[in-house]
Amino acid sequence: MAFRFAFSSMFRAQEDIYVTSESASKTSDALSWIAELGDAPSTDKSEIAELVASYGSSSATAWLEFERYKIWRPSIPIPQSSFPPVQGYLRSDPYIFAWGNPLVSDPSALTATAAAFRAWCQAQKLRLVWCCVDDDMEKVLSGGMFRWSTLTCIVEDVIDPQIVVEVVKMSGGGSDIKDLKKNLRRAERAKVTVREVQKDEWTEEQKREVEQGVLAWKESRKGIQIASTSFQSWLDFKHRRYWVAEHEGVIVGLLILAPIHPSTYQIKNAVSFPTAPRGTSEELIYRVMHDLQNAAHHDPRPIEIQTRQKECSLPLFPNVEMSAVMARAGMSSDHDDDVLSNSSGSSSSSNSSGAPSRFDSPGPSPVSSASSLPPLSPMEPSKRTMVTFGVSASDSLTPVHNLSGWKITWLGKTYGKIMEVTGLTKRGDFRNKFQSEHVPSYVCYPADMSFGIEGVNSLINCLRQ
Repeated sequence: MAFRFAFSSMFRAQEDIYVTSESASKTSDALSWIAELGDAPSTDKSEIAELVASYGSSSATAWLEFERYKIWRPSIPIPQSSFPPVQGYLRSDPYIFAWGNPLVSDPSALTATAAAFRAWCQAQKLRLVWCCVDDDMEKVLSGGMFRWSTLTCIVEDVIDPQIVVEVVKMSGGGSDIKDLKKNLRRAERAKVTVREVQKDEWTEEQKREVEQGVLAWKESRKGIQIASTSFQSWLDFKHRRYWVAEHEGVIVGLLILAPIHPSTYQIKNAVSFPTAPRGTSEELIYRVMHDLQNAAHHDPRPIEIQTRQKECSLPLFPNVEMSAVMARAGMSSDHDDDVLSNSSGSSSSSNSSGAPSRFDSPGPSPVSSASSLPPLSPMEPSKRTMVTFGVSASDSLTPVHNLSGWKITWLGKTYGKIMEVTGLTKRGDFRNKFQSEHVPSYVCYPADMSFGIEGVNSLINCLRQ
């Protein structure tokens, strides 16, 4: 439902709550009025899933675990958005941890939506912390009517499928690339095959194999598990795409893609089961990247949604130039002869599925220098499919706005101790094999709010598996 009628005077009154020095009682009354006005829009699960698939982010896909995340929608319309905005959050009184950007049809709705959600939290005497937001949302919360403290200690790990395929074909590279190629050869020698399974192709026996493999994988993990989502294989089945790795006819790995904003997917889950040959994880991810860039990709969402998002310039992950990747990795555009010779006589996933070998070029042959490399795709760069692993932990915590002194020193030390105990940065180490770009994400909270050890412990408890 579109809410396009104006309520400028109403929202101006809402803004005044934050930018003027009203009495405490008057402010409390106003917040209660905003929070209680009218009935909240529907939080129907299927509707939320549709909005996440059309307007979401990798963080928003977590909200679909409704037993863990709660959903807020404003009870008064936000005219800049064609639908009532959506915000998912974790609650651990007295804290609310908003997870990711709110879903809106246009970024111009972010400020009004953030103000309305803050009003709702304040009316309930809850402390709001906004986690895993992008540059646009960080700018909203660090300036204007908010002036919040913002920092970054997390990054979104983004990969370009075409670059992954090109990197595997080229010679040289650092330790990450050499390790990737070594594991791809291992999977190839073991005759691991990878294929996409369409929704109508799944059998009950295959689903049981997946469930048994996922359970075995969960039981094999050690140490403290901290994550924004659990592993639910069939969650949002309608929108997701599935690839399986098979060895000797048995499923030994699974990769699930979730659609988010335009021409972008999230790798929601990618695991090799304990019985899988070495290199299965790398083979799964590589093969999916090959499939995404080698076939014509069509955005599955309705045309009106695609058009609206293009008009409002909804932010996408930037495409990366191949020459920059090669320079950073110390690579040559020549084919890797050693890898080519090893592949010529072995059976790979592509041979079983009918797809070309990983070393077959889907486009023009590589040329002699990085500077003269042809475009990786005939599509416009803005239309190339991009893939995100989601967020991972940075090595350090960095203040961004409205934060300095002893507060940032204490937060930095606390963050360092958490990284030592949990080993969360290891996830990013694996993703680096695929030449992932690290796009900063932010944590934001009111500058006058005490976000100490109590708040950190509350967040960890929310994320503990």
